[in-house]
Parts: sequence; C-alpha cells; structure tokens
Amino acid sequence: MRLFQKYFRARSMMRLIVTKRVSLLLCLCASGMWYYTTVYASESISRKFEPNATLIISPAYAARFPLVHLADRFGFGNQVSLGVFYKFQNNWLIGAEGGFLFGSRVHEGYVTDYISTSQGQFISQDNRLLNVRPQLRGFDFFFRFGRVFPLNEKFPDAGLLVVAGAGFLQHKIALDARENLLPQLSKIYRKGYDRLCNGPALSLLTGGLFLDRKKLYSFYGGVQLDAAYTQNRRPFDFYEQRKLNEKRIDMSIGFRLGWVLPIYQHASEKEYFYY
Repeated sequence: MRLFQKYFRARSMMRLIVTKRVSLLLCLCASGMWYYTTVYASESISRKFEPNATLIISPAYAARFPLVHLADRFGFGNQVSLGVFYKFQNNWLIGAEGGFLFGSRVHEGYVTDYISTSQGQFISQDNRLLNVRPQLRGFDFFFRFGRVFPLNEKFPDAGLLVVAGAGFLQHKIALDARENLLPQLSKIYRKGYDRLCNGPALSLLTGGLFLDRKKLYSFYGGVQLDAAYTQNRRPFDFYEQRKLNEKRIDMSIGFRLGWVLPIYQHASEKEYFYY
C-alpha cells in the first residue's frame, strides 16, 4: 500500500514540475511575441537619397559648328577639353575648363595665294612642290558655374544641367611647315598669314548630367553656345597689306559629350529607421 502511495505521489510531483516548465516556456514565448510585435514589428526602414558634395573631373569632346564671323573663316571644327568642377550638396557647381580647338576646314586659305602656285602648292628650297594645308588651331578657357536639376528622387545628383561660363578664346590659321624647306613660311613670316585673333568669351551649356554611384558610368552631354568678342592681334597682314583692326563676333554651337570621374564626399544613399 505504501509503495502505491509513493508511486502516485512521485507521479503527481512530476506532473507538477512538467506543468510549471511548460507554463514558464509559454510565458517566455508570449513575452517574446509581445516584444517583437510592440518593438520590431513597429520598426520601418526608409531609404533616403540625398545630393552629394562631389569633386568632378571630366574629359570631353565637342563637335563645333561656327557662326557669324567665325563661319567666314572656318568650317566644322573639333574640341577636346578637360574640366574640374565641384558640385555642392545643394547641386550648385563651380569649376574651370580648358579646351584645344582643331579642324581642317579653312575658308580663308587664300591668304597664302601670293606665295604659292595656282594649285596652292609651295616651292621648296630644293625646287620641289609641297602641300601645306591650312588648319584651324586654337584654345579656350572658361570659369564655369551652374546647377543640376534632379528629375528622379533616387538619383539626386543627376538631372538637367545648366552651366554658364566666362573666359577667353583664341584661334588662328595654322600653317605647319619645315623652315629649312619653306623659308617663306618660317615661324616669323607665318605670323603675317595666320590672322591670330583672341578676346573675352561667354558660354552657355544646357543638357543633362548622370552620376553613377559606381562612378564608371557617369557622363554628361548637351548643346553649348559660345560667343567671343575678338580682334586680330598681328601688327600686319601680308595678304591685305594692312593691319586688320575690325572687331569680330566669333560664335559657335557645339554638341558636347563628356565622361565624368566623380569623387564623392560621402554616401548619397542613407537608411533611416523609424519606430
């Protein structure tokens, strides 16, 4: 009899212990679920994209079509340039850019008619006929400022681009020849034919800018209008037999495409946690 009493008493104790442990486990689970639903379940993650302060280094190419007085002297030309800009976090930017102008279409190539044959060739020191084709050569330099107008909130550093500039333009008719073969086109004499002009210039670029967060696929492009107020800087023009004093308005319109190397100051994508 006592043996059965001890058995049932031990069994009851085991049930009580198991019941308490199960109750404790259920309480812990319930507490965990409550904590998750009241804290983590109420948490939301929001990604916010902000404009980034960026240092921009950009080589570019432009196909240029001359206007006004520049079109009287030259045809289609090319430009390669390098610019360094700083874009502030509010998407305003400032910087400087310089470019080299070159081309093979010269409308005023007749300036050397007095010293060349009817076919436009030159007689060398050893009585050979040589061809020297006049070329467009020049350069420009601008201080630029402008702004980026974002079109997509996920790309706050990209969008419409408007950039104005003020600087300097110079161009001439280049006659590249070896002095020992053509002394009539030595470095001193060719200055009487090159019609070197320069002066202050203004520029306006409208287009688009895309800055990739991985940097490799960043670029910009657009249409650029340049206007320079120039004057001939040579004391005497051999063809006209006088000094050319006329004021010039040298304008051009160009289609520009540039690759951009951005150096970001901080991450433009941020995560915000709300509870």
